[in-house]
This record gives sequence, structure tokens and C-alpha cells, in this order.
Amino acid sequence: MIAEIINYGGSIRVPKSVEVAYSTPVLLKYNERIILIDPGDYVSFGFLEEYFESHNISLEDVTDILLTHLHLDHAYATKLFTNATIYIHAAYKSKPYNKFGLIKSKLYLEIINSWKNVVEIDAGVKLFDGKIHVFHTPWHAKEHCSFTIDTENLGRILYTGDIVMNRVEFYDIIRWLRNDDCARFINTIGRKCDYIVFTHDEYVKSSDYFRG
Repeated sequence: MIAEIINYGGSIRVPKSVEVAYSTPVLLKYNERIILIDPGDYVSFGFLEEYFESHNISLEDVTDILLTHLHLDHAYATKLFTNATIYIHAAYKSKPYNKFGLIKSKLYLEIINSWKNVVEIDAGVKLFDGKIHVFHTPWHAKEHCSFTIDTENLGRILYTGDIVMNRVEFYDIIRWLRNDDCARFINTIGRKCDYIVFTHDEYVKSSDYFRG
């Protein structure tokens, strides 16, 4: 399995004016499969298009999409990949999307209704011949999952999802300024990985932070 980080995610917030977040999309190639993790939303369209065109990949070529959770900044772009099977925790089905606001409710239902094939995942599930391990990490959203990915080019990757959005949160965790389930998960699993990929920041090399 080969991993390519298409673009670093990020977030922009101007109080009482603008709040924009976009996730880190990762593309995985495994045998004949092209797999995306958290492809993002409309903010992501520009760098998604640039990547796909420069690598001669069509939207229809994407076979699978793994979602950490169903928030717009991670999942809206799934609508573009009409042939992809969606992998997501079953808890997404019980969320009250009709109460998310006049516009957001419509967008969430558009996303869900666009999916042709959904595979429900949960803690302990192994995907693609065991290359991807699923962890249920419901501290950001009840359906939230994180993934470890065994790759040929980057070793083992921990894709955190939004339980750790950026390096600032990560620094607090590795210094044990937090003592919660999320902190214990990151300090346990993160040290077993080569890279940690955040959804709204640049990735880090684990050995630069974990000792022993």
C-alpha cells in the first residue's frame, strides 16, 4: 500500500465573520484500488482537482472512501466520487441531520443520499488485507474512527481524525497536559507508528516526539 498526502488540512477562524475548516485528504493505492481518506469539502476542490489531473486519475477511478466521521469539512466531497464505497461507523445513521440548520441539514442529506454503497466499520475491523486497522474514537463525534495504515513508503501512519486536529493539541497530549481517553490513545498508539497525520495541520514524524 502506497500513501500520498494530497494536501495539509487547516482551519481559519475570524470571530463573528468567517470560520472555515478543511481536512487532510490522503490517497492510498493498493493493488487495483484507489482509496481516499476524508476527502474534504468545497474548500478542498481546488487541490483535489490539481492532484487528480496531474496524476491522470479520474473521479470515477476512486474505489473506496474511508471517513473518520460525517462532518461537512471531511465528507462533503464524497459526492464527487460516484463509484466509491463509503466506510463509516454505523453511529452516523442516528444523528439528527434535519436539526442541523436550514442549509447544513440539506447538505448532510445530499451527502448521505449520494452514497450508493456503504460499509459499516467499528473498532477492531481490519480492511484491505489487514493494511488498515480501525479504532472507534468517539470523543469528537459518536461515529468517529481513527485509522492506522501500513504503507510501503511511509511505514505505519496514524490518521487521527478530529480527535487531534493539529500539532498544538498534539503537544498538549504528549506532555500529558491532558489525561483523558484521547490522550491515552494517542500516547499508546502514536508511539507505535512512524507518522501521525492530523486532519487540520501538517503531519509529524513520531520518533521526533516519542522517546523509548
